[in-house]
Parts: sequence; structure tokens; C-alpha cells
Amino acid sequence: MGTTTRTSRMIAVEHIRVHTARPFAEVVRGIEAEIGVFDAGALQAKAPGEVLGAIAAMAGRSGLMRFAALDHGAILRAQGKPALAVRFLIGHPLTAARMTQHGIGTGLYAPLSLLVAGDEGGTSLEYDRPSTLFGQFEDPGIDEVARELDE
Repeated sequence: MGTTTRTSRMIAVEHIRVHTARPFAEVVRGIEAEIGVFDAGALQAKAPGEVLGAIAAMAGRSGLMRFAALDHGAILRAQGKPALAVRFLIGHPLTAARMTQHGIGTGLYAPLSLLVAGDEGGTSLEYDRPSTLFGQFEDPGIDEVARELDE
């Protein structure tokens, strides 16, 4: 029978919140206009030599793509509480691959999360700065990619 080990440590992550007076729906439409949509199913039909081109074609103007959009306000609205909140999982699979080749644990955070929440005062966007999130892996290759994501 194998030995089980467990490690634990605390890390510091910079959490960023940006608020705008723009309405929630307008902000969400703007984000969706800038990012593409990742479609894993479309890659299955591609020959190996076509996969990289197909992935590149999925990226939006920002160079990123949406892997998921999760409606975090839905359960609150179902309970009669007004809530506008969507969590986007955003990234690029080739960027993620550049990190996971150095440390598979980076897959916990790639793609990245962006929370967009609306209220009567406008819309907030919240995310964790990638370089602080990925810094826990203490790897120069991962750090380089994370700094690029900060931009």
C-alpha cells in the first residue's frame, strides 16, 4: 500500500475589483465581444496538424476565449432576491499549456476567473492578479507566463 502525504501552505494573492457605472448587460456584452469561445468538440474532428490553427481561430480580439460562463445570480433570483452575477472562465489553452508543462498544479487556475456583478450603482469586475496566483509554484517559466497574463 502506498504512502499518502499532504502539504499545506498559505499564499498571498492580490484580488482586484474594478467598478464602473456602466450597466451589467452592457459590460457583459462588451466582454463577450472581446473574447472568443473555446469549443473542444470542434477540435476532435481536426487532424493533428490542424489543431493549433483551429485553436487560434477561436480566440477573440483580446487573444482570449471563454471556456464557461456561470450564472452565479441564478440561485438568488430563484429565491426572489435580485442578483446579477456571472463568472467567466477565460484564457487560452496554449497559454495554459505553457504553464502546465512546468507544473501541472497550475491547471487549478487556468483558465482564469472573472466575476462580473451588477447592482443599482453599476457593475463590478473582480479577479485575482495572475502573477500572484501562479507565484505559489515558484517556477520561472510559470512566472513568465503569469506576468504576461497580468498585462
